Amino acid sequence: MPTVSVVIPTRNRPAMALRAIDSVLAQTYQDLEVVVIIDGPDPATIAALEAAPNSRVRFAQMPSSVGGAEARNQGINRATGEWVALLDDDDEWMPTKLEKQMELALANPKPSLVVTRYFDQRPNATLIQPGSPPPTDPEQTQISEYLFMNTSWLGFRRGFVQTSTWLAPRSAFLEVPFTKGLPRNQETDWLLRAVPRLKLPIFTVWEPLAIFHNEMTKGRITSVTDWRDTLNWSLGKGLFTPRALFFFIAFVCGPTAKAQNEPLGVFFEVARAAFKFGRPSLKGIWLLFAGWFVFPYGRFGLRTRLQNFMNLRRPAEGRAK
Repeated sequence: MPTVSVVIPTRNRPAMALRAIDSVLAQTYQDLEVVVIIDGPDPATIAALEAAPNSRVRFAQMPSSVGGAEARNQGINRATGEWVALLDDDDEWMPTKLEKQMELALANPKPSLVVTRYFDQRPNATLIQPGSPPPTDPEQTQISEYLFMNTSWLGFRRGFVQTSTWLAPRSAFLEVPFTKGLPRNQETDWLLRAVPRLKLPIFTVWEPLAIFHNEMTKGRITSVTDWRDTLNWSLGKGLFTPRALFFFIAFVCGPTAKAQNEPLGVFFEVARAAFKFGRPSLKGIWLLFAGWFVFPYGRFGLRTRLQNFMNLRRPAEGRAK
């Protein structure tokens, strides 16, 4: 069977990194290697890895921090497998994840990105995401519209492609590497560039096979940025359709600014950008207002439970069998 290289970037979280590695080594698919990239000086993580040696686990330490995107690039460059799977250090996999993904990948003649559903484990609830599968035909459905317009009137985003579920040919990551130095939206940036350029279909194992430990304050390598950086990134590369860009500014940049306790005047700044650069729709305009005034960012409660109920009840059209 083809070898899968699992790339795990990490920094200053040895216990979490070991948990992630253990979930890889417990896979029923055993033709694999683990490549851990330590993002800068981190004696504790090196000591933890050296204390639990395994012939299938290799690690490299960067002389200084390079950020999550370049850490992944470094791991992919060092990988020897034909396929690469990505795993964040604070997430973990169910034992059959790679087996079921590789079965689907090898059943399709075209190179593809194979993902799974996942448990979105939040402080007070656990969701099963995504609510609908990503497009299998990149020439018929714009990936930006799947990711950001696939949102209900209640603010439930149904379009997600979570990084710790990704499996793709190593050649795809080499041809389109992650954007070095990008502090946030690294995975979205890659999807919006790679899927149309490589005409990459996305196949989904419609079963939750990863656990995303989603805590709003945790110290992921990619977790902290100003909302204006996110806005400037979205405007700079022509990655979105105009309709998707309106949704992104309205319901990503706006709630992010709200979460950063920006004053009310910033809402109007976000609104001006959405109308200037995006193409509004009735739902998009509603979400622009609701994202600031109705759905406070980070409050899950009843809305989270209702979203999970809807995700579980609605079958996915066109998902992998």
